[in-house]
Amino acid sequence: MSNSQILTPTRVFVAAAALAVVGVLTLAPRALVRPVQERVVDVLFLVTERWGGVVLAQHSEMMLNIALFVPLGMAVTALLPSRWAPVTVLFGAAVSLSVETAQALVPGRVPDVDDIVFNTLGGAVGMVFVLALRLVALAAVRASQPVPRG
Repeated sequence: MSNSQILTPTRVFVAAAALAVVGVLTLAPRALVRPVQERVVDVLFLVTERWGGVVLAQHSEMMLNIALFVPLGMAVTALLPSRWAPVTVLFGAAVSLSVETAQALVPGRVPDVDDIVFNTLGGAVGMVFVLALRLVALAAVRASQPVPRG
């Protein structure tokens, strides 16, 4: 895949938007973010009710930290050639570390090392998802090509 196919304005915009959402949700005062967080947890419960909604309730903070960085991981991976995709994990860790450091300056926010771990994991999940989609697309293209006869 050439760089012209990867660095499209839409992909750059989506990556910037994902980064902006992470910034707003992690650095805005808790009073503003709490209603959004509660709605997301409600949706997660509805979706996962059959697969262990009770377990999710015990780990909702962890799940939210992972879920928050999955779109960012997907968007950043979409900007990179597959061989550079692991940079996404480093980028997610750097963004998370930056956010947690900045939270020390925001009233009502508490930096947490666990958040860095789970945010980084979310970025990695997003990366794996995009790489899996690329492999499926590549396999479909190869399957549709005629086999040369010799």
